[in-house]
Amino acid sequence: MEPTLENHGKQTGNPMTFKTVLNHPMFKKTAFLTAAAGCVLLPHIMTDTYYLGIINYMILYVILCMGLNLILGYAGLLSLGHAAFYGLGGYTTAILITRYGFGFLSCLILSGAIALLFGILLGLPTRKVRGDYFCLLTIAFGEIFRLVAQAWIGFTNGAMGIVGIPIPSILGWSIRTEVDFYYLGLILLGFTWITLSLLVHSKFGRAFIAIREDELAASVMGINTAVYKIIVFGIGCFYAGLAGSYLAVYQTTVTPSNFRLEESCLMIIMVIVGGMGSLLAPIAGVIIMTLATEYFRGIAEYRMLIIGVIMVAVLLFRPQGIFGTSAFKG
Repeated sequence: MEPTLENHGKQTGNPMTFKTVLNHPMFKKTAFLTAAAGCVLLPHIMTDTYYLGIINYMILYVILCMGLNLILGYAGLLSLGHAAFYGLGGYTTAILITRYGFGFLSCLILSGAIALLFGILLGLPTRKVRGDYFCLLTIAFGEIFRLVAQAWIGFTNGAMGIVGIPIPSILGWSIRTEVDFYYLGLILLGFTWITLSLLVHSKFGRAFIAIREDELAASVMGINTAVYKIIVFGIGCFYAGLAGSYLAVYQTTVTPSNFRLEESCLMIIMVIVGGMGSLLAPIAGVIIMTLATEYFRGIAEYRMLIIGVIMVAVLLFRPQGIFGTSAFKG
């Protein structure tokens, strides 16, 4: 018989504490079902489209940060070029829909695939590079992408970007309103979480963690660290491509300014604040940083300073992130 919260202490002989309650399977199951029901019902409770729009951007950043957390939190690879793969997804969808008449579902798949391909191609020459050098290479790639997107006017329309992206449709479902985009984002988020959860609990996930903890020891134990680094980087970029595709149809436009280095830095901050190496932890970082950005919008000249102070405070008093050692880890 499955243990209940009431008799858990008697069965184990340990006193009931807050941490044991969080670790209890029944609590996790109840919390998950409650959260899922709340997510489904949220648009019917929150009717203000402005706040629902903010939540849609939160969902977008959660998808981005989950993919980045796989690279940074699980494999220990610091990438500051994540916005470039985000941009690859956005431009792929924008170009295929506006110029070639592709359907959104096809564009979504192709956007993720192209971001995955470029992630692997970038990973090939950097497979033996680690630490600061890997970080510098990703920064360089991110800036090269932005400059190419800005200069290649005939293909990307330059700094003006691609505008007038039509309303997407999936299997007869026309996605027009904030509520429609909310449910689309929720579906993409669910796909991201389920697939990443399966991945990190597989032998691949264990290999990624081994590389993060000690790459030399992992290679001695028979893990092909070069191949696994390419795999984890490519998969993380795949989810950035999906998020970029979502952004393109949601904003109905993409421009090079959407994919600057500052975007990559913001994603890194969100992952670190929420907690690295935990699938659900980045959600906390996204919520905190998004709300801070919105709350301090009236004092825009000090906003980045305040966000920097928040990050420094987290690093000083909670260096593992808010949920870095949470019961929901993984």
